[in-house]
Amino acid sequence: MNDQATLKDIAKAIEKRDIWAIFVHERPDGDAIGSGSAFYCWGTEMGKKCLWGGTHPVPKVYEFLPYVDVYQVLERVPDQLKGPDRAIIVLDTSNLSRCVAGIEDDLTLIVNIDHHMDNQRFGHLNYVDPTSCATAEIVWDLFKESEHPIPKDSLLGIYTGIITDTGHFTYSNTTSKAHAIARDILNTGINPEQIFRHIYANRSLAGLKLWGYAFIRALSTSNGKAVISWLKLEDFEKLGADSYDSEGIVNQLLYVRGAAISALLTEGEDEVRVSFRSITGVSVRELAQKWDGGGHPQAAACKLRLPLERAVKTVLQTLEEYTQDV
Repeated sequence: MNDQATLKDIAKAIEKRDIWAIFVHERPDGDAIGSGSAFYCWGTEMGKKCLWGGTHPVPKVYEFLPYVDVYQVLERVPDQLKGPDRAIIVLDTSNLSRCVAGIEDDLTLIVNIDHHMDNQRFGHLNYVDPTSCATAEIVWDLFKESEHPIPKDSLLGIYTGIITDTGHFTYSNTTSKAHAIARDILNTGINPEQIFRHIYANRSLAGLKLWGYAFIRALSTSNGKAVISWLKLEDFEKLGADSYDSEGIVNQLLYVRGAAISALLTEGEDEVRVSFRSITGVSVRELAQKWDGGGHPQAAACKLRLPLERAVKTVLQTLEEYTQDV
């Protein structure tokens, strides 16, 4: 595998391939789905035969994006997607354990485009830029490096990726460039209110009640610098909620006065997923890496192979220690 490539090199390389397989990370968020949708639109506009997908379904709030209806849930890359005239494009994915299996292949061009600092650079061509607010920003830059025009449908995905990964331009990764890209997209006639309502004003009643469970259980470390909560597997079953209904809770926990870190633990069948958030200047990536996770300094995640009760105690105790110097 190679070190950093240029976007122009990547554009030229994939334009030579007739078939593109576009993959995103597990439990995809707005940046992953937005970037994937934008890439699919761009490829099909060029006449490429495209497939895109991942290990988990598209969250309902992103079903308004173009070509989501042809997104495929896959455990493994089909053999027919491998070969010298094909390209596998992996978006917003820091390591291959978070994506469909079987991506590694010597004959197929593997392109890795991401903005996570801990990306393992697993592609033949890698473009990893942690200063970008979202992978969607890099996708925009890549399209600009190409001689092919950007389809209007692609703009919906790029805008979605940027607003979701910047918290609608409120997080510390928000830059003047992010605003400039949004301006250029909005100047084409894209309706920001419609996109906002699709993503943020589209919550189910079951999802609303799920948030209530998390808020009722919330507690803080003794110094008040970390807030933690959890969701049980039976919560989802009782309410008829799905895993994506919990999206956004961990961000809300960080709004507690005095909190520098928040954590939400979500019980699964055989593991507990932990999502961390933090304010600027306090990194949670190291916390996630402690349990073989990763992510950004202000947004990271990991998985614990523990019963929920033990996982809560473990994370809370770790946060008590970690926040002593915050």
